[in-house]
Amino acid sequence: MTGRRDPSEPGSTVAQVGSDPALGELFRALGTLVEPPSSTAQRVADLLDLGPLPPEADYTELFLFPLIPYASVYLGPEGMLGGEARDRIAGFWRALRQEPPAEPDHLAVMLAFYARLAQEEADLEEARASGALRRARKAFLWEHLLSWVPPYLSKVMDLGPPFYQRWARLLEDTLREEVVALGAQERLALHLREAPGLSDPRKEDPDGFVGALLSPVRTGMIITRADLGRAGRELDLGTRAGERRFVLKGLLEQDPAGTLEWLRLEATGWAVRHARPDPLAPRIADFWRGRAEATADLLEDLART
Repeated sequence: MTGRRDPSEPGSTVAQVGSDPALGELFRALGTLVEPPSSTAQRVADLLDLGPLPPEADYTELFLFPLIPYASVYLGPEGMLGGEARDRIAGFWRALRQEPPAEPDHLAVMLAFYARLAQEEADLEEARASGALRRARKAFLWEHLLSWVPPYLSKVMDLGPPFYQRWARLLEDTLREEVVALGAQERLALHLREAPGLSDPRKEDPDGFVGALLSPVRTGMIITRADLGRAGRELDLGTRAGERRFVLKGLLEQDPAGTLEWLRLEATGWAVRHARPDPLAPRIADFWRGRAEATADLLEDLART
């Protein structure tokens, strides 16, 4: 790689990416908007015609609490930061003989890195070397971005203020252009192929079941703290202050059948969401839909016992 500014640094730019310079700039610009609001971010938003940035409190309420933009939270079996999912993404950097940043799975860093791969590809005239970078770019797109970003953006459109809803739609459209440009990947991402499903608490540790319910890759759904608050209101139950696992455990203790039924309905809704027409990546959408359907089936069975 050349000596360009590290793509994970806020405010860094790429002049040209791939055969369409504007597309590469767009990826980096969209990544900038996953970072806290700033004068630089506002300039980017103006260029993208997204309108004024919302207050920093809106950013915090969306990205620092319910929907933190880290791939490991959505791809890891634990549903938490770090772990094997982050290690895999860092391993991609190392495979290209690059030192991974401290947070390689943050969406802003990932979009900037993707733009950098495309920039390097555009800069190389040698067909063989350029082809290798094209393969790397395609692999990163399918393995580490499309494996989780579509359901994540779907939830952003639910919870985010209008500015971040527009941001999510634009990122989705931009990813769709890349799918068309680079083509489909033959195999499902390793993150998804090796992810365990939702465990049955009648056969395994019940405490582990509570944690697994909050792992998107295992259940096919994203459950936020706000969702659990809604569950408490709909079920007329008290909700504890604390992390999601603690809140969900409290709901299950108060009304096991009602909470399981509420979760089943959420999983069913997510299955419908994943089955929407014209998905970004049909095979990946099928994976997430299958997980949500399996989750709904298990929860229905548990609610009856």
